[in-house]
Amino acid sequence: MSIPTPSQILLTSTAAYASTFYLSLSTSPTPARLAKTREALSFLHCSVAAVLSLACLRQHSDALFPALPPAAPPSQSPSGADPRASEAALPLIATRSAFANAITAFETGYLLSDSLILLYAVRLARSSDVAVKGKQRLVGLNMRHLAYHHVGLSAALLYLQWYIHFGREKGVLVIVMMMLMNASSPFGTLRWWLVNFRSDRKTAIAFATGAYLTVYAAARVGLVYAILGVWGRQTGVGALQAFRGLRWQCILGTGTIGSVNIAWLVMGVSNFLRRSLRLNGKPGG
Repeated sequence: MSIPTPSQILLTSTAAYASTFYLSLSTSPTPARLAKTREALSFLHCSVAAVLSLACLRQHSDALFPALPPAAPPSQSPSGADPRASEAALPLIATRSAFANAITAFETGYLLSDSLILLYAVRLARSSDVAVKGKQRLVGLNMRHLAYHHVGLSAALLYLQWYIHFGREKGVLVIVMMMLMNASSPFGTLRWWLVNFRSDRKTAIAFATGAYLTVYAAARVGLVYAILGVWGRQTGVGALQAFRGLRWQCILGTGTIGSVNIAWLVMGVSNFLRRSLRLNGKPGG
């Protein structure tokens, strides 16, 4: 059975998520009901996307860890050789995959729908400020910042879909590896739900927070280093040297992703430890 084209998957994914969200809401949605519905869809999508990404990378393990000897470092390349040409021929960059293209289209459709959902949530929250005044507000989810983040990701992946449509994509396996960052989101959603709707379950919240931070460290910080390690292995250098040898655009993008994720992790761990110490310091705690 052939895989549908990326364009078909993109349209189907966008329509499916948008319609599911719409049908799940009541005629008069509240910010809390909207957030619950959106987080449930996020939990489902990120779980599926992470599993699909792992399956795709396993299918193309020969492109990630080729049996061929590593390429010579740029300093040892023949004089006059274009390093960009040799990099473009590396398995990690040159490998094309219908499965990988399908996953990126699936992700793009979700992000497009989620961007619209988040922008709608921001508008609903603003219009409901007076109505919900004095009531408990949801914590741990900044819809506005998340909306901007997903709009940017949608734009970047739509740009990739343009290249895929014309058969000119490169480095799609790198994108699929980056999509493994989805693995931390279900744990974050579980923690968010417990904090907002089961706030009395302190032990469960503590375990969920610890699990989220652990998976976040692996999937959003360690993953960046792992990708650089794969790239370095194919170019005959270490991960840090591979980072320094990237084009300036890639250094800027990779450095930004890594720095932001590390900063977020440090803040999360700091807040977790501070809350734990405060609770343990209470009488009877």
